[in-house]
Amino acid sequence: MQPQHFETAVESGVVPAGTPFGLTAAALMAHAAFVDPEQSTAIFDALAAVMPLPEPERLAALALPPLTNGRALPRALWQGFWDIAGAPPAGNVDPLAFTVAVVALGNHYDTELIDRCERALLHHDNVRALIATPETRMKTSDLEGWPVDSLGTDLLTMLRAQGYDLEVIDADTVVLPGDYPAQNRTNRRILQLHDVWHLVAGYGFTGAGEVAISGFQMAQFGQNYSTRFLATVATLAALHLGPIAELLLQVSFDGWRHGRATPDLLTIPWHARLGEPIAALRDQIGITPFSSPTASMMDMMEAQAKAA
Repeated sequence: MQPQHFETAVESGVVPAGTPFGLTAAALMAHAAFVDPEQSTAIFDALAAVMPLPEPERLAALALPPLTNGRALPRALWQGFWDIAGAPPAGNVDPLAFTVAVVALGNHYDTELIDRCERALLHHDNVRALIATPETRMKTSDLEGWPVDSLGTDLLTMLRAQGYDLEVIDADTVVLPGDYPAQNRTNRRILQLHDVWHLVAGYGFTGAGEVAISGFQMAQFGQNYSTRFLATVATLAALHLGPIAELLLQVSFDGWRHGRATPDLLTIPWHARLGEPIAALRDQIGITPFSSPTASMMDMMEAQAKAA
């Protein structure tokens, strides 16, 4: 599929008949991210429902909600998108650089799209509850001095091993100008919680783990960054990565289903629970750790590639 045809499919919400499922899914995910955020949950639920089927049967079984059409996206947004997804990656992908590039796509959102993203977030009860509570931010120094095997100690150990800290991205730089309380609060909140969720929900710090947790985050509270991250990954993979594209789709929707099945984690006062063991937190909250044979296989492939 040529880029202009992909753009038309995304903007219209109509994917041409005969398009392979991987590209169909990528276009619909991009439609959810850039055109119709308020339908993102329904679109992802529909795609997740057909993923267990053999690929030839998925398109016939796909039951999409009514989609917004005729929305022309800013040219700069498409240019930024194709800068990421338009060519095969050259060598190993730098996860932080990829994240920054996907974040930067938001700089090209127009007011209509930003407004739609705000309304989409407000469909989630936990987002409205979060906005209604005072904001508390954790610092890396808050993780020090907790018992062995506590969330605080495990999180600090992990951050040091990865070379990160809770301030790796300044939370005040992800604030939109104007009256967007849902986006501004959740953007700051997930910067604090992303690595917490890695640990308590059982996501590895691998390529597959990052893709899967994006599906999880999106399912938990409708984060538009996660939607556009997954859409960008799916498009890049469908166009350039051959059979890896199917694996990435499976991992994306494994994370999505896990997020849909897990109780709300957004509004939990994690700063007050740093002294508790992760196993106890899982039992109390009702978190089943992420499990995906496809993600495990991709983790093994990644480890073998690094060892080669």
